[in-house]
Amino acid sequence: MELDELRAAWRQLDRELNAAWTQVDLRADGLEALALEERRARRIDRSRMSLRRFGVWQLVEALVWIAMVVVAATFWVDHRDTPHLLAAGLVLHAYGIAAIWASVTRALLAGGVYYTGPVLDIQRRLARLQRFTTVSTIALGLPWWCLWLVATLVGAKLWLGVDLYAAAPGWVAATLGFGVVAMAASVWLAMRWSRHPPASPWLRGMIDDLSGCNLQRAQRQLGEIERFERA
Repeated sequence: MELDELRAAWRQLDRELNAAWTQVDLRADGLEALALEERRARRIDRSRMSLRRFGVWQLVEALVWIAMVVVAATFWVDHRDTPHLLAAGLVLHAYGIAAIWASVTRALLAGGVYYTGPVLDIQRRLARLQRFTTVSTIALGLPWWCLWLVATLVGAKLWLGVDLYAAAPGWVAATLGFGVVAMAASVWLAMRWSRHPPASPWLRGMIDDLSGCNLQRAQRQLGEIERFERA
């Protein structure tokens, strides 16, 4: 009887130990899951804040361009009897409208990224926003090879009362010609770098910055979440 009682006590002790270890494992799994969820929430919050700053900045840009469009419209209406000044004002007016559209579209795309869904869906929406941002930034940036001169012509007449084209038509024509050549060279470089990225880290960073630092930061944080969840 003593041997049977000893065996029964040993089995009981073994069951109690197994139950205790199971509870420890469950608690450890629960703590690990809680830590994972907390880390995921922190990174999603940082990504959301980066995207929010990006969207706010786009709205600020849109407001600035609205003011510029008003100035350009007033300018070309006041100088509609002078062909080159009329053309300069209309060009700035049209460019301002395009810039407003791009900024508002970027802000709307940023606002359409909902962080309540799966990480893959968030990344897909961010990728669409980044593609549009990159393309629109390049499309609006390239004309400045010539547009800076147009803006200078408008500014000189508006604030200094000087008609640069009437004073130096040859210089204006040569500068515009150089701008057209530089624009074509920029397009060629962009196409080349799209196939063969430059080796220089500085150039690669400059190209990446076209998509916006906040967008890159948001995508990087979401990528870390995805890798963390797969691990």
